[in-house]
Amino acid sequence: MFELNSIYTPITALPNVRNNAYTEIAPCVALRPYIRCFWGTVYQVKNSEMLSRPIIPDTCMDIIFNVNHTQNTYTGKFCALDEHSYHSRVVNNNDRVEVFGIRFYAWSPVLFSDCPINNDKPYIDVDDIFHGLKKEFEPILFDINSLMDKIAAAEKILIKRLDENKLNNDIMNGLFFIIKNHGNIKISDISSYTGVSKRTLERIFKRNTGISPKTIQALIRYQLLWQDIYLHRGFDVFDAVLKYGYFDQSHLLNDFKQKHSMTPKEALDFSLR
Repeated sequence: MFELNSIYTPITALPNVRNNAYTEIAPCVALRPYIRCFWGTVYQVKNSEMLSRPIIPDTCMDIIFNVNHTQNTYTGKFCALDEHSYHSRVVNNNDRVEVFGIRFYAWSPVLFSDCPINNDKPYIDVDDIFHGLKKEFEPILFDINSLMDKIAAAEKILIKRLDENKLNNDIMNGLFFIIKNHGNIKISDISSYTGVSKRTLERIFKRNTGISPKTIQALIRYQLLWQDIYLHRGFDVFDAVLKYGYFDQSHLLNDFKQKHSMTPKEALDFSLR
């Protein structure tokens, strides 16, 4: 299997932020084709110490465990693909909490799940998609203190659940074609490249990613544009118009702001604070 993660590495709105309330850790080699990173709090913090973060469409899906050690409770939510940006919610009290997240690439949650991916709701209980996974993670959340030890235990569970037989070659070929062309293609182009009809593409993309090929093509184009803006200080908007297939500069700026809630300059300035 060609590993798409070797050519595509999504980034967040604040790619370099690392602190006690939020950090990212790369997975083991066996899980890298499927999991972008593990993330969360380094150790227990007060709810009031958690800062609201901008969440942008990073073409990833997350399992998020929120643990309240003060009340001895926890929740496990599955977050499907975001199409617009928003800010994470913060609870202003002194309860001791931890967050433990698993960030999947768009093509991989279905390899661990027990049913098709659902994008109809922004947050879904983990057990609605991954039957029993919340219960499997409970000892990790309460009995293991070190973030690295939590990750090591979580990796064993995920490797056991991984079913590569569910990998859809048409999805992978379609995503490869989208990424290599910077999202600057039509659905008919994907259909021709994969040899699959547009109707079939719609069905398999919906079942495996929760969204249509047209939507994921637009999100990948935006994400690659954001990577260019963030990583290349010599970014030229006029070159980007041609590269990403926008009609003109105004179209590019409007599309970026619709998804990021900021202009490219505002987004870059914000990310470098």
